[in-house]
Amino acid sequence: MLDEMPSALSGAWDTALLAPIAEINQALLEALRTAALDPSRTRLPRLLLTLRADWGRLDQAALERAAACPYLLLDAGLAQPSFGESPLRGVMDAPMSGYVSDTEGLALVRRTLLLGWHLARANRLAARVLLGMSGSVAQRLAVSRLQELDVLAERAAASVVPRWEHQPRVWQQLLRAARRGPALQLRTAHLRGLQLLAANCGGEAGSC
Repeated sequence: MLDEMPSALSGAWDTALLAPIAEINQALLEALRTAALDPSRTRLPRLLLTLRADWGRLDQAALERAAACPYLLLDAGLAQPSFGESPLRGVMDAPMSGYVSDTEGLALVRRTLLLGWHLARANRLAARVLLGMSGSVAQRLAVSRLQELDVLAERAAASVVPRWEHQPRVWQQLLRAARRGPALQLRTAHLRGLQLLAANCGGEAGSC
């Protein structure tokens, strides 16, 4: 699987497939930048607080470069094999993650699940690589109804976090590479993310 994942950077994926990923990433990054720089926020998640200066230096062009990753920067829980089990038991309350508002979180998860549902049906390898989706979740989403996706989005919205939220160095590398602009640095940052996704995927029973 690790050998397959970097191919996403060399044109193996249709650009039309990467466009919605970049769109979701950009919405997430804009929300994170806004939260990090909001003077009224007295308590911030560690990822935003630690890299506050980097978020402050991220102009729109750099933000768009950072968003153009060949994978989703949002962690909506799709790597967890239990995600989506018994979705119609009702919406479960959960504390907000502190990264995005409830409205932003719901919008991000809805877009992600709709994309994940489509990829799980049409291109399961892409769902695994681009979204970091576990095999069991891909199987479950592929047979889900749209009504179930709405319920899943409501359940997951409160716990939306950036991928690798406990690894600020990964984010620092990405943000600084996007701000400076050299293609090689940005490619290196992207490859690091792909390797991390591959490592997570390889640890799941059944592998990729």
